[in-house]
Amino acid sequence: MASLFICAGAFMLFSLVKNPRPAFEPVLNRFPAHVLMLWIMALAYPVWGIVGAVMGVLYLVSVEQAPGGGLGSPNLVFTTAAILAAAVIAAPFAFLLRPVAVGVAAIAVAFAGIFGWMLPHFAE
Repeated sequence: MASLFICAGAFMLFSLVKNPRPAFEPVLNRFPAHVLMLWIMALAYPVWGIVGAVMGVLYLVSVEQAPGGGLGSPNLVFTTAAILAAAVIAAPFAFLLRPVAVGVAAIAVAFAGIFGWMLPHFAE
């Protein structure tokens, strides 16, 4: 997930730097694009590692509390929660970063796929 986030983040940042919105210009004036990309690369792996660990623990809890498969997953409740979480978290970012909403949507779909479907299958 971190690698995909870095790749999508680089394309999204390039698009935002090439045609900056007025609200994003103060950020670019304070932090150059290469510094922002460096911070994205430095923080992505630890942050997504922590997110993965938390999702793994939540999966273990959901297996005990609400067993039962569905939607092609061993645990319907966990998969549904992961899909809803991806949508709820991505919606404000897609609205605020409209020029790169496709990138935000791609990250959200990857999150739902990796943590909603792949994690339960790999954990079984």
